[in-house]
Amino acid sequence: MKTQLTSAWKAYEDGKEYKRRLGLYETVRRNERFYRGDQWHGIHTDLPRPVFNLVRRITDYLVGSVIPNDISIRYTDDRLPFVDNAQAREQIVAGIEILNQNASYRWKHGNMKALSHKALLDAAISGDAVFYCWWNSDHVGGQPFLGDIRTDLINNTDLFVADVGNTDLQSQEYILLSGRATVSALRREARENHCSEEDIRLITAEDTSDSRASDAECYEPQGDEKATYLLHFFRENDKVILEKSTRHCLIKRVSTDLHYYPVAYFNWHPSKGSFHGSAPVSDMIANQKYINTAYSMAMKHMYDTAFSKVIYDKSRIPEWSNEVGEAIAAVGGGNVADAVSVIGTGQMQDGYLDLINNVIENTKSMMGATEAALGDAQANNTSAILTLQQASQIALRQVGSQFCRCISDLATIWADMLCTCCHPEQLLQVESGSGIVVKRPNYALLKRELLHAGVEASRADSYTPAVTLSLLDKLLDSGRISIEDYIELLPDGSVNDPNTLLQKIKQKGNVTNE
Repeated sequence: MKTQLTSAWKAYEDGKEYKRRLGLYETVRRNERFYRGDQWHGIHTDLPRPVFNLVRRITDYLVGSVIPNDISIRYTDDRLPFVDNAQAREQIVAGIEILNQNASYRWKHGNMKALSHKALLDAAISGDAVFYCWWNSDHVGGQPFLGDIRTDLINNTDLFVADVGNTDLQSQEYILLSGRATVSALRREARENHCSEEDIRLITAEDTSDSRASDAECYEPQGDEKATYLLHFFRENDKVILEKSTRHCLIKRVSTDLHYYPVAYFNWHPSKGSFHGSAPVSDMIANQKYINTAYSMAMKHMYDTAFSKVIYDKSRIPEWSNEVGEAIAAVGGGNVADAVSVIGTGQMQDGYLDLINNVIENTKSMMGATEAALGDAQANNTSAILTLQQASQIALRQVGSQFCRCISDLATIWADMLCTCCHPEQLLQVESGSGIVVKRPNYALLKRELLHAGVEASRADSYTPAVTLSLLDKLLDSGRISIEDYIELLPDGSVNDPNTLLQKIKQKGNVTNE
């Protein structure tokens, strides 16, 4: 029986070794634990274990500052200026407009905003976010032709490339995606693709006790019969080829007409010499550990020394009682005061808590999560606060630019897949002023064009409802606005009927004045 490794598996092992050298697996696990709040993992101590989750507070702010309110995707054709046929030009322009409208519909109704938020959170925790597009041939869209694009997120630990120093995925010689599936499902798929029974029997579950096994296996229950599979993408004659395989079995090989690898990704902070980026969570781990530990020691100190203690001479006072008004008998003569003394409470070092607070404030400031950015600043001058908020987000513009570049790559992949995989008569859903309608572009014509997507992103609101409420509270408390102004400026949905509430307040004020 043959047991040689597939070529994709050899590349997969090399890719895992590279990630281990980077410490990527451990970094992702550690960062995820700290964001989740499991910040005392592996630490054995008798001290209290408080968690002041500064990591999550700052990370959520960073993600919320980068994610745009809305995305506008527009396609262009590099060949269009060179097309001489007027009729062909009109068809291309009309087809591009349909793709624009379909991209807008797909973004709005395809849960892409939520997926983008999750992608940014992935990048903030692990350093990278990876989108994977695939054609779901079972998708039912209300017309005779089945199939549509599905966009998923995968972990950066499951992406492998030929050249680890090249950040351009589309120029890679190959890319690999790893995943986990049950052995029975993989064997069934292999039979459907007419693999030999000898090869099918080679699909077995990996030994999770092996220290070099995939880190994904560490989170699976013992006895779960799963195996690792690989999606191997490479090009032949400028067309993408897909091979799906396990360690010893090539399950299927599919030749496509796709021009682009169906993967788009971005880094939060690019790392020189590596296609993997660095995560802001990694920068906060040491400070978060110090804050938790420092507070833990302060709590322990207060537990031990917050209350005074009584010391008594047991040879003269057999037993001490703290009961109110109860007499205490002393044996022997002499001054009773010499037999009893009280130790006062312990004093904490001056400045200890100030140091902890300085670490917290400096950490927030260095990460751009200032009090003004978080909405915690005193609202004495809202224009100045808005200016400070905008200034604090300057450092995030690079991240926003990387994200928009990734979305443009993703939209280009969408157009490539639509023009390749759709049936010539298949209709696309688009949104118009009259509602959702369907249109059909000339897929064959567009397939020959050089389509690229551009993205315009609107910035997130400077004042979310929660931040607005916080600012209004501070303005009201400082007496800079009246209660009537407060009610009128409340964000929509804050109270059920603000007009009725305002009238009642005014009526009560008139009665009081009388």
